[in-house]
Amino acid sequence: MADIIKTISIKKLLLDPENPRLPESVARSQQAMMDYIAETTSIEELMEAIAENDFFPGEPLIAVPTKPGADTYHIVEGNRRLTAVTLLNDPSACSKPGERMRNIATNARHVPKEIPIVTRDTRSEVLPYLGFRHITGVKQWEPLAKARYIEQLFNLSDQKLSIKNRYTEVARTIGSRRDHIRRNLDAMAVYKVIKEGEFFGIDELNEESLKFSILSTALADERIAAFSGTNSKTEDGDYISSDPIVNPTKLNDSSIKELTHWLYEKDTKGKTRIGESRNLRYLAAIVSNEKALAAFRNGALLKIAYQMTADVSVDFAELLYQAEASLTEASSMVATVEFQDDIYEVAKRIANHIKMIGRQLKEKRGDEF
Repeated sequence: MADIIKTISIKKLLLDPENPRLPESVARSQQAMMDYIAETTSIEELMEAIAENDFFPGEPLIAVPTKPGADTYHIVEGNRRLTAVTLLNDPSACSKPGERMRNIATNARHVPKEIPIVTRDTRSEVLPYLGFRHITGVKQWEPLAKARYIEQLFNLSDQKLSIKNRYTEVARTIGSRRDHIRRNLDAMAVYKVIKEGEFFGIDELNEESLKFSILSTALADERIAAFSGTNSKTEDGDYISSDPIVNPTKLNDSSIKELTHWLYEKDTKGKTRIGESRNLRYLAAIVSNEKALAAFRNGALLKIAYQMTADVSVDFAELLYQAEASLTEASSMVATVEFQDDIYEVAKRIANHIKMIGRQLKEKRGDEF
């Protein structure tokens, strides 16, 4: 279908109440949405650009009728640009217009009263374009907005299909992978539990401060996913999805509460119990080991609890292999380097470490080293 661009009065254009970028805490009135966009998106910079250069006609807004046959439209793509143009015409359209905003409007060379739009009959016609633009494209949304959008697409998918095929349908629509779609929907299901729990009383944790990417990264590990209930472990040791976006009762709310505190609650030094996101692999090993999990729940440090898991043996072996490779390379160079006291001391320390490791391994094996 060829796009037909038409120019229309901004008075007939409305902000989109289903905009995935809007926090759920923002009321879906035009005033509340206008205020939020004006206050949180550096709107003055965009106003200045339009005031100086006029509205760029090569990038029209995308709109759908507010109801069938209506001549008013919800802007599905371009809410920030509509806000900027609206405020150029009338800064008092937002509740708290600042002095800079008023000055921009007063001194503007261009104040568009009509702007170009492309219309579609239904939102479902627009969503694939948004996916290419904001999920896999160059103007990507924040992770939570992406997940909300993916959920919108999933809800529009054919419910007669299996869940797996619905994931595939969404993935094809936006040029993504099925596992990426499932991971976002799993994280969205868990996020809803966190939000319904009013963020479990964690200071300053809310819809805008919660880093959704940390949650989705954590749930990408099958062991943390099983802990939260987004998948389950079979007798054969495999993991299967519980598809929590359609089966939220499969989720383990108490475990999700614990996970939320571990990921987001900060101590007096501003640190969470997990620390950096790369430490999530330690947590994954801990939650799949009863002894380590009990210790962690009782206050043990992450790395201490981790040492009670089988994964620590894998790390130990990997470190030894790395050390062997480095020492082999160093031994091939030692004949050609000059003597240095500090390097000699390093070599002595390495020798002592090797002896200590050897003694302990000897005790475990029960023979000579």
